[in-house]
Amino acid sequence: MKTVNIDGKDFVYNAGDVWKVEVGKGEKGGYHSRYTLDTPHSAMFYFNGINIGRGFKKRLSLIQNGKKVTVARATS
Repeated sequence: MKTVNIDGKDFVYNAGDVWKVEVGKGEKGGYHSRYTLDTPHSAMFYFNGINIGRGFKKRLSLIQNGKKVTVARATS
């Protein structure tokens, strides 16, 4: 088990956990997976690299044992 600090919060993850970068549009629109990654460092790299504008939104999620935890979120 490893620990990573993102935006002042500590998250504990295992090697088998999945990190997803998702992008959506609109206030009530759903999200679509853009990237599925295995390390938090690469996930933050891709999350920060996505430019959002004109009503788009993005979030970084950690999936552990089938449960989704939202790690970071940004909207335009």
